[in-house]
Amino acid sequence: MAATVHSDPYAILLRKIGYSVGLEFTADRIGNLTSRYLQDRDITTASWHELVTGSKSEGYWGRDQSAEKHIADFFYSLRLIQRTTGDVLALENLDALAIASELLSDEQEKRTAQDFLFLWAILTNDGEIFVNLLLAGFEEQAIKDTLTTMMLNKRMVATEALKGKATEQRINRIITIERQEKNVGSKGSGQSIASLRRTVQLHAELTGRLNSDKNYDIDISEDYLRKVPPRRRDWAVSLGLWEGEIGLTQKGHNFLNSLRQSGYIDGQNRFTYWPMDYELVRSGLRPNIFGEAKGLWNCLVDFSAAFGNAQATSKPEDDQDAMVELIKDMMKVFRSLHVRKIMLRRELPITIAYPVAIALSYAQNHAILDLPAAILAEQKGEQRRVALRQSRRTGGALSIKR
Repeated sequence: MAATVHSDPYAILLRKIGYSVGLEFTADRIGNLTSRYLQDRDITTASWHELVTGSKSEGYWGRDQSAEKHIADFFYSLRLIQRTTGDVLALENLDALAIASELLSDEQEKRTAQDFLFLWAILTNDGEIFVNLLLAGFEEQAIKDTLTTMMLNKRMVATEALKGKATEQRINRIITIERQEKNVGSKGSGQSIASLRRTVQLHAELTGRLNSDKNYDIDISEDYLRKVPPRRRDWAVSLGLWEGEIGLTQKGHNFLNSLRQSGYIDGQNRFTYWPMDYELVRSGLRPNIFGEAKGLWNCLVDFSAAFGNAQATSKPEDDQDAMVELIKDMMKVFRSLHVRKIMLRRELPITIAYPVAIALSYAQNHAILDLPAAILAEQKGEQRRVALRQSRRTGGALSIKR
């Protein structure tokens, strides 16, 4: 089962998805989910059930019913859907995928936009695992070395900024690789219910936990190496960054080199992606607590440049009309989707609008319309056709003034 987003605000200190099932065929399944969302203009428990359990011969995934929860948990980690009791909710990355697809007519452009938005979902939720595994060439010892040094460095920086022994312990519990001792997967032997009965006193168990809690060594197990890297390698292959026996493709080399130039990969060949400014504010932390934090748009531009050499335009005052029309188009699609929640769709979060704007430019091989700069220029003018409301949760939300 995929790890879900924790209530602990310090969870943003490491971008990782934990032990998971349901990660196979991720890119294809995201495409299927997006198509179904656009077809029905919604995702429901019934359509999710059909998508997961329907026959492969009919274009579905052919999994048993138990997979509905596991795949949904993983897709929640990528901010695609949230499966609740009796409902399925569309999240920001699924909306971004659907809007970009709806606004493009060419099938290749749709796939190109999907690739970028898939990469964006990976980087923001699992980037410090995915990219460091890519840097390590998916080789076991290199993975251990790269992940360990990256996490130790993040711990050092975080504990310097966030003082206190209790805080240090919380940071160390977040910035680590969890072990999964009891779930040995399909290669291990099963356990009976009887074997899981408590055989020690509760006090002794709690004491043991407290004592072991003081040991924060980063131990990357063989089980982790067996389960986690293969799926990340599959993602890299689907994105054109890695190829079978060859290893890194030219696109993969360009991607990593660009991340080095923009400061995400340091001199010791470690990728670190600190929380964005709005993520820090949402978690109750100062936006400059780890130094100058990057904003959502800056990260999107950096990653699009790394993935596809996309560049932003430099004259926002000339882009205001284009910006207004683009936001109108995005709003129209956004409000046509997930209509059961239409009352919550009066504004378009920038966590959807900004990735879509980048994906459209990347897919069509156009210079990136600098959306934040054009919006700011519009706010200074007399017309003010677009309203931008600051939001602690999403960084901001856009609406068209009537």
